[in-house]
Amino acid sequence: MKKFILLLITVFAYVGFVHGQTLDADLKAKQAEIAAAQEALDVLVEEEAAIAASIETGAGWITGYGGTLGFDFNKSNGWVNNPNPNASSSSLHFGLTGFANNITESFFWRNKGILTKSWQDIDLSNADGTVDDDGLFDNGTVDILNVSSLAGKPISDFIAVSALGELNTSLGNFLNPGTLDIGLGITLTPDIDDLIVVIHPLNYRYAFTGRDAVESTGSVGAKLRADYTHDWDGYAFSSTLTSFIPYQSNDPNLFEYTWLNTLSFDLWKGIGVGITAGIRKAEFESADTQSFYSVGLSYGF
Repeated sequence: MKKFILLLITVFAYVGFVHGQTLDADLKAKQAEIAAAQEALDVLVEEEAAIAASIETGAGWITGYGGTLGFDFNKSNGWVNNPNPNASSSSLHFGLTGFANNITESFFWRNKGILTKSWQDIDLSNADGTVDDDGLFDNGTVDILNVSSLAGKPISDFIAVSALGELNTSLGNFLNPGTLDIGLGITLTPDIDDLIVVIHPLNYRYAFTGRDAVESTGSVGAKLRADYTHDWDGYAFSSTLTSFIPYQSNDPNLFEYTWLNTLSFDLWKGIGVGITAGIRKAEFESADTQSFYSVGLSYGF
């Protein structure tokens, strides 16, 4: 009996030993797998860091642009309820906003351009048979050209010292009127994606009036500008608010603000509906507040 009990103890001890050896081998195998996975992960982390460093050191320019195109045509023939029973009209609107940015940890250079152009053609046929006929491109209704270049050096995650040059005029009547700004100050980059705020207390503006008997003039003042551009799934929005506050009195006053906005809805393969609107106050151009809007087809790319 004693021999049988001793045999059972020996068998159980042997089985326990073999099982322990198996567990130890499995543990070492798992440890080897974990070590290999860690090495592969370390390689991926290094590659990601290299790619990020390449981007941060300015591997190239980041560019983008989008457009709005609208067209309509209307015609009446003997429609007596019309003020002009025999008439035709057509209009064409074109808008383009583009940017080119180079942003690193040590500097940034942001460039933005806004172009808006509209034409309208109205042909009236009179009772005596005469026709007032001109071409579509003979009558412009809206013409805006705004080009800016902002360069700066960050001193923190929120603020940077910067320099800005901005041209605000029209394409058809270049600098007639128009403004040119060159200034220094700071640029804020708040914790909001795609928002840039420029505050330049040292800025020189030269205003081209384009008005008879009013001379072009310049002034030192403060330049303010805010740009916001963002793309959602199927939606794109761009807004630019720019203003100048002169430090000295001029005749006419060179105080000015302009707010330009573009919103587009993607319907099919980049084609959708676009809305462009703007408001401007510039006494050296007009005593009244200026505004415009346009709705039409849009194409984003």
